[in-house]
Amino acid sequence: MTWFKHMSALVLAVSMMAGGHAAPVRPVSAQAELRLKYGSNEVKAGDMVLHIVRGFVGNLSASGFDTFTVYVLPEKAEEPWLLVTAPAPKGIGFNLRNYETADANIQSISFYKDGGQLYAVEAVRNNVSGPGANLKKAGVDFHVYKFNQDWDVPMFNEEAVMHAKSQYQDASEALKKEFYLR
Repeated sequence: MTWFKHMSALVLAVSMMAGGHAAPVRPVSAQAELRLKYGSNEVKAGDMVLHIVRGFVGNLSASGFDTFTVYVLPEKAEEPWLLVTAPAPKGIGFNLRNYETADANIQSISFYKDGGQLYAVEAVRNNVSGPGANLKKAGVDFHVYKFNQDWDVPMFNEEAVMHAKSQYQDASEALKKEFYLR
């Protein structure tokens, strides 16, 4: 191999490794936030029409939560709706969801649009394990996912991460106070 080929391979390898880390993000205008009602919400992103279906899951442990399942509507009525996937701790997630305990909102989901581009933001409390952890304020990370507008494999890809400056009891409070500028 020549020196040029060695350097090209090195540059390619480094650029592929660098792609695994999300870039930092800045707060977003509160006017960009999508106010989603329970049920189906129609949202346009580029040449696509999406339905974000907001539902509620109740259970006996006092930890009910909202789910957000996103579909791309087909161009023709007889074609299938395409499920938009999202990153998950173990592979692909089929919906985004809030996570609640009796004591705190551990994870909160919100959507916003910026210049016709659709984003989902997931606010997640840190260090929430152990006895009484949910009774204390904790740091919050904001994971921003960008909708790829791909007709073949529609998905949210992690775009950026932001850390809250303060600690919060509820992740949803951190979204209101630090992610969305009012």
